[in-house]
Amino acid sequence: GFIFLFAATSGNVMAVENIKVGVILPLSGPVAPIGKTSKSGLDYAAKEINEAGGIKALGGAKIELIYADSTGKPEVGLSEAERLILKENVTVLMGSYQSSVTYTSTEAAERYKTPYLVIISVMDKITERGQKYVFRPTQRASDQSAAMVHFLNDAGTASGKKVKTVALIYENTDWGQATAEVWKKHCKQYGFKIVLDESYPHDSTDLTPVVIKLKRFKPDAVLNSSYISDMILLVKTAADMRFECMAWVSGGGGELDPKFIPAVGDLANYYFTVTPWQPDLVLAKPWIKETNDGFKAMAGIDMATVSAMTYSNLYTLLAVLEKAGSRDKEKIRQAFADIVIDSGKAMILPFEKIDFDETGQNPYQRMTVSQFFDRKIRVISPAEFTAPGIKIVWPMPPWSER
Repeated sequence: GFIFLFAATSGNVMAVENIKVGVILPLSGPVAPIGKTSKSGLDYAAKEINEAGGIKALGGAKIELIYADSTGKPEVGLSEAERLILKENVTVLMGSYQSSVTYTSTEAAERYKTPYLVIISVMDKITERGQKYVFRPTQRASDQSAAMVHFLNDAGTASGKKVKTVALIYENTDWGQATAEVWKKHCKQYGFKIVLDESYPHDSTDLTPVVIKLKRFKPDAVLNSSYISDMILLVKTAADMRFECMAWVSGGGGELDPKFIPAVGDLANYYFTVTPWQPDLVLAKPWIKETNDGFKAMAGIDMATVSAMTYSNLYTLLAVLEKAGSRDKEKIRQAFADIVIDSGKAMILPFEKIDFDETGQNPYQRMTVSQFFDRKIRVISPAEFTAPGIKIVWPMPPWSER
């Protein structure tokens, strides 16, 4: 009876059934551009994986990505997760960029015992609910905020010019307030004195009062979280009023928006940003450059932070499926729990390794610290991801020398 294994046309063994992976992203609505950028990283990784022979442990099964549009709404993310599991019969779920959407859609995954790989979402609570099917290789919001304070300590120690006083400047939404709580905890840990703790209304039209306070309290360093319009305003106002400090560090907010550098030009020079990935990383390792070149040929643009993150995520899933060697969801869940990845293309992010703890979080993720020079963001840490010739400027030079 095994004659039925063969396809009559070419004599090849019949195609192995694809592994269906459901992906929830905001593909319409206000954040659709970043949803589509995230999708491009997954599409390119799937193309590479499938062209290289698919999942070897499953007889060369190909990865089939089935997209669902969250429209940016938590309740849509939840219903789409259920549809992907129950109607599309996906083996694994991935998503969802926005933390609020990931928070609800992971609940569906948990209910239906379907492994869920979190992509990009940083809300701490996502992996703090005792769930067994939810795994996040990338950072929590608190990791990013903590890394900003660690950097102030490390750079001060390395240079001998230490930070003693800090100002906190943040917009008053959930993001800014949650970030500030983490800063306070870690400033205390290092003995930094907080001389100004200033939240301001999101989308302010005038931030002069904030900069007046900065000039009055003269902090050694500023920790800042602002979205794009506020970030532009802060940088311009600080320049107009000639505010000076050793370091101004922002954490993955408006300073990364494509509109930031065109708006402020060379005023951005010497500011710092802490993020999971930067385009500069393509210069650090030849294989990352090759990956970026291939991605650019497909997508028409260089890899961005979110596309690099989703690219890494799909290679993480590949490693898990190879380890599981099964389509059974329980075996895949177990492979997620057991996997340790420290080489290969999942390591396009500057992590020590990917090794999920009992909450499903990877504690071995790392942030990059970058500094603005000549209208570009250049990685200055970790050292092995720094491009040749790039060195930290610490402290930031006074205005008279810029």
